[in-house]
Amino acid sequence: MATVIQFKRSSTQNSVPATSDLSLGELAVNTYHGRFYTEKNDGSAAIVEIGSNPKTLTINDTLTFPTADGSNGQLLSTNGSGTLGFTDAASSSLATFIYTVASGTQTVFSGSDDNSSTLAYTVGLEGVYLNGVKLVSGDDYVTTSSTVITLQANAVVGDVLQVVAQTSVSNLVQGYYTTSALTATTADQVLSSNGVANKAIKFVVMATHSSGTHATEVLLINNGTNAYFTQYGDAFSASSLFTLSSSIVSGNMRLLVTPANTNTTFTTFQIRLT
Repeated sequence: MATVIQFKRSSTQNSVPATSDLSLGELAVNTYHGRFYTEKNDGSAAIVEIGSNPKTLTINDTLTFPTADGSNGQLLSTNGSGTLGFTDAASSSLATFIYTVASGTQTVFSGSDDNSSTLAYTVGLEGVYLNGVKLVSGDDYVTTSSTVITLQANAVVGDVLQVVAQTSVSNLVQGYYTTSALTATTADQVLSSNGVANKAIKFVVMATHSSGTHATEVLLINNGTNAYFTQYGDAFSASSLFTLSSSIVSGNMRLLVTPANTNTTFTTFQIRLT
């Protein structure tokens, strides 16, 4: 008859050996769960679990996985210190509002639209279009509240104003691409205008001109009253094509540009943290 070799063992649910139960190199098994254990000693003795059905899981002594499932739709994330956990995914809600000017002129749009939907949006995260042309916040319209859009110039009979709005945002990082062809070297032209609810925006700015290319990165922030920015990583093929500045006007944080040459095209990619 073959010899049966048995390890130290326990059939008790969740039973784990203590360091005093094992010698270095010795194995123990919990037969209820099918989990193996051994002792390690890197200057401090500890019990290590071995197997495909562990009660806990730590990788390389630094990365610890959760021991219970999260909710449906949650994502696994780290706290930056080696502990993983489940968190809610980013979410947002989009709504579109359409207003047709029926008579006279109109600058203020609020309340029920053509479809009896009541205007509501997150300031700084709206897109406003007049007859299909996108308007610039602060220049073409102002956002005095989250329920009103006020144009800087009159809309007339038959004009259609469309507001594409994010009505709610959670844990959202947003990326935006813009392009502007500036024909003059006028100082402090508006390159970007966003509501002060956008507390921090990172930009990659690229300018192209017949004389060359100039690119840089910018971090723009505000405290509700003043805007502050830092510019870094400048690279250009010939010479600098622009200078930047910032301001807050009518509740909008603006990145301003002064081109060195006429007929310069500016392309930006923005990452907005809300």
